[in-house]
Amino acid sequence: MKFKNTLLVLSLLFSFSGFTSDSTHANHGSKSDMKMKMKRKTLDDKTKAQVVKALEANEKLHSSFFKYDGKKVELSARELKMALEKVSDPELSKLLTFSKKKLGEIKGTNDRKDNNQSYHLVSMALIHVVNKYDVGKKYNAYSCPMVKKKWVQNSKTMAKVHNPYAPEMPHCGQQDSHH
Repeated sequence: MKFKNTLLVLSLLFSFSGFTSDSTHANHGSKSDMKMKMKRKTLDDKTKAQVVKALEANEKLHSSFFKYDGKKVELSARELKMALEKVSDPELSKLLTFSKKKLGEIKGTNDRKDNNQSYHLVSMALIHVVNKYDVGKKYNAYSCPMVKKKWVQNSKTMAKVHNPYAPEMPHCGQQDSHH
C-alpha cells in the first residue's frame, strides 16, 4: 500500500512539474526572438533616407498584393525597383541585386502564384535589411505559416496583420520582429 501511495504522489509531482515547465518555457524568448533584440547597425542619414523611401514604395506593393490588382502590382513593383536602384550604399546595393531582378519579373499578366513567389523573395531581402540596419521603428517582419511566406509591413499604420499572399485569409500570420 505504501508503495502505491508513493507511486501516486510521484506521478502527480511529475504531472504538475510538466505543466509548470511548459508555462516557464512560454516566457522565454526563442532563439529568433533573441536575434531580433540585438542592436541593429546604424546607417548614415542619406542611406537611411534611401532605404526608408524603398520601404515606403514596398508599402504600395504590399497594398496592391493585399487587394490584388495585377496592373497595380506590376506598377508598384516597378516603383520599388526604382527606389532600390537609388540605394547608393555598396553593401546594401549588393544585398538587393537579386530583389531588383525579381521585381522586374513581377507582371500584371503573370499568375498570382508566380508573383507571390517573387514578392516573397524580395521580402526576404527587405526583412534582412530591416532586421540588420536601423531604419526606424515603423517596419517589421511578418510571416504566415499557412502559406509559408514572409513580408515587411508598416506596423504603425497597420496594427493588424495584412497577409498579402492569401486573400482567403487576409489577417492570417504574425509579427516576427518588434523594432
